Amino acid sequence: MSKNIKVSLLLIVLFMTAVQFLFINKLTTPRYLSAPELLVNGFYLFPESKAFSDFTLVTANNKTINQDDLIGKWTLMYFGFTRCPDECPIAMSLIRNLYATLEQKDFDFSDKQAMLVTIDPENDSPEIIDKYAKAFNQNFIGARANRPMLLSLATQLNVMVVEPPSSHAHHSIDHLENHTNNILLIDPQGKFFGFFRPPFDEEKFLLTFQSVVTPR
Repeated sequence: MSKNIKVSLLLIVLFMTAVQFLFINKLTTPRYLSAPELLVNGFYLFPESKAFSDFTLVTANNKTINQDDLIGKWTLMYFGFTRCPDECPIAMSLIRNLYATLEQKDFDFSDKQAMLVTIDPENDSPEIIDKYAKAFNQNFIGARANRPMLLSLATQLNVMVVEPPSSHAHHSIDHLENHTNNILLIDPQGKFFGFFRPPFDEEKFLLTFQSVVTPR
C-alpha cells in the first residue's frame, strides 16, 4: 500500500471520528426548551408538579422503597413487566441508551435514578423484576408492590393498570397488554413532573431529558 493511500485512509478515519464526536457532543449539550418545544419533542410538562401519596415498593433482598427515596433525585419511572414482549424492552433500552450516551460525557447521575415497577405482581417477584431491570443497567432498580398499592400508585400517576380476572391463569398476559407506555419523570421534591410519550425517539429523549433536569 502506497504512502498516499495510507495517509488518505488515516484522514478518512480521523474525519469520521470527528463527525461522530461532534454528533454526540451536539446531542449531549443541554439546550433549554420551552414547554411547547418539549411537547413537540415528546415530553409533556405539567404546568405544576403533582403530589401523590406515599407508597411502599419492595426490591431485591427485601429492601423497601417509599416516597423518601425519591427526594433529592430526578427519577425516571416506568411501569412494565418481565414477560412484556415488545413495549417494555424498547422503553428500558431507551433509558439504557440515554445513560450510556450521557456517561460518555461525564454527565452527573448522582441525583438521577431509573426505576421499573412491575404491573404483574402475581408473577414478578422483587428479585425477578430487579434482575430484569439490572440487565439493562446495573444501576437501575426493579420493584414490586402488592396489587392494592400498585393500583393506588398507578392511578395517581395516570398509568392504566388492569387487574387480572378472577379466573386469571398465571401464564396469560391478556390483561397486561394495554398498559400505559409512558416513561414518567418524578422531580427531586418527589412530585410527578411530566412524562415522555411514545413513539420514542432516542435523540428527542436525550434532548428533552437534559433540558428538564439540567440546573438553569
